[in-house]
Amino acid sequence: MEDIFVVKRCNKIIIHGRRAGESQHDPAEAIGWFRICDTRTGGFIGDGYDREQDARVECERLNAASSPLPVRQSSG
Repeated sequence: MEDIFVVKRCNKIIIHGRRAGESQHDPAEAIGWFRICDTRTGGFIGDGYDREQDARVECERLNAASSPLPVRQSSG
């Protein structure tokens, strides 16, 4: 069965401000962060994660909780 929840990498742009009178400031930084996407709706779950491993662990938990339980065979 295909996973319902998957990890997607997103870009986070950090813009450094400057004070009045300053002529130079640090350039914007592009870093990545990770979100959990619901493949059924295309929506995102939670606030996001800085570490991919943290997002993957949560995805596995969500996929396990939402998977159907195995059907027991009746013996009689």
